Amino acid sequence: MAKLKAQPDLFRTSSVPVVQPGSPEPVVFPITMQAKTEQAIVVTGVDVSVLSQRDVPTTGRILDPGGCGGLMEPRAFDVNFGTSRASVKPHPARQGSKPVADFPLKVSSADPEQLSLIFPSVKKDIRFTVTIHWVSEGEPSSTTLDNDGQGFRVMGPAHVPHMKEADLYSQ
Repeated sequence: MAKLKAQPDLFRTSSVPVVQPGSPEPVVFPITMQAKTEQAIVVTGVDVSVLSQRDVPTTGRILDPGGCGGLMEPRAFDVNFGTSRASVKPHPARQGSKPVADFPLKVSSADPEQLSLIFPSVKKDIRFTVTIHWVSEGEPSSTTLDNDGQGFRVMGPAHVPHMKEADLYSQ
């Protein structure tokens, strides 16, 4: 049976993406998926589980990241937190782009896929895990991304000072 290799891109264990106050840009959580063998697998769905929710911090600093994304065209899904299991739905296609696909998705070692989980309305400091459900040779399986048991974090707007990443190294 084939195995799925999945990992979040750019989410580091020590950083927390933050929704910018007044910005129309949501936080995006990209995940690259690739089969570990030549046999293709079928990704049937994604679950986002909330581990904890708390108010955003009122002290500290926010480090604004730099850099840019990759060249793959991701499959985008909106994540809306509300209960311990968040809803994950296909993101509406943007004007001028091709329609966004829903599950199932075929993934192989030669043809990886990238999902982008989009967090459009985060208001709290949220810790979460992502479980990817897939099938190989008729056998269902799943892969959980949990940051070595710590979960990943995303945070709503916090009213604390911002600092550019480049400024951190120039001091």
